[in-house]
Amino acid sequence: MNKILSPILEIAIKESLANYESREDSNSLEDMYLYHDNEDNSLVIYDDNDHVLNRVQLPDDPFNNLSHSLRQVLHQAGKERLFEKEYIIKPFTVSLVDKNFDVLEELYFVDDNTIKSDDLNWRKIEKELDEFLEKLLQ
Repeated sequence: MNKILSPILEIAIKESLANYESREDSNSLEDMYLYHDNEDNSLVIYDDNDHVLNRVQLPDDPFNNLSHSLRQVLHQAGKERLFEKEYIIKPFTVSLVDKNFDVLEELYFVDDNTIKSDDLNWRKIEKELDEFLEKLLQ
């Protein structure tokens, strides 16, 4: 986990939700879109109506893996039940997008009975399950 970037991203996500809550026209949120603006190295967070919820300056770090850090922060936010607000409609997705809002990567998905995070632990579990099933079927 990136010790510099992760707290910045965590605060940005929490502030984005607080900004959404404070808007008068906020009634339901089904998706959040995150755009990394390479020109000024900032992260812009949008709601599902393309309204800016937050913009945060990212630290300059050539070894920064933004999508991995975002996945970790979002997964932790899910564990902390941050996405269990009245106004968040499930299925709820957080995606990394390009400047045209084309989805580059789905970072987090939650439904009533399903949480999906493309985190290394999930990949390990899937691999172990595949190996188990293969041995079982032999």
